Amino acid sequence: MNRFELAKIVQWAGTFRSRKRMQKLIFLLQAHGCALDAEFSLHHYGPYSQDVARLTDEMVREGLFQEQREVHPYGEQYSYTLSEGSQRQIAEYEASPEGLQSAEQITKLKSLARRLYGTDLKELEIASTIVFFRKQGHDWATAVEKSCQFKGLIRGSQVVERADALAREVVA
Repeated sequence: MNRFELAKIVQWAGTFRSRKRMQKLIFLLQAHGCALDAEFSLHHYGPYSQDVARLTDEMVREGLFQEQREVHPYGEQYSYTLSEGSQRQIAEYEASPEGLQSAEQITKLKSLARRLYGTDLKELEIASTIVFFRKQGHDWATAVEKSCQFKGLIRGSQVVERADALAREVVA
């Protein structure tokens, strides 16, 4: 994953709330077929990428992202917006032949990214976990069952059914 790709995903959201949401959204975009080239492993909250976390932190350190931290009873939530400098850099890059081509490629995912951004976070977490097990070679039923076992969920519950439908839609 490169800076431009991550910046575009944040730009589409306006304010990207939650690092967890960012991880799941990027995983699902990649599973959909976008060549974001981030490696993911299974974490308690679903697929997690050190690549995405490192790049996000790097972009904050370099002033490309503005990071907001909110403290909640259950922990901290981080939100990201593009800095003015980052907005300018994107516009300049997209004006170049290479940038125009990159923008055309990533823009194909804009509507899916926005839809995923608006999806319930728990549903994203479960859907991405189902897709993770599916990518390991399990059939759908087994991937759903393994996800339920891993997350301590009841198969057939509404949230699992919605997440299963979302997972199937994303990788279709």
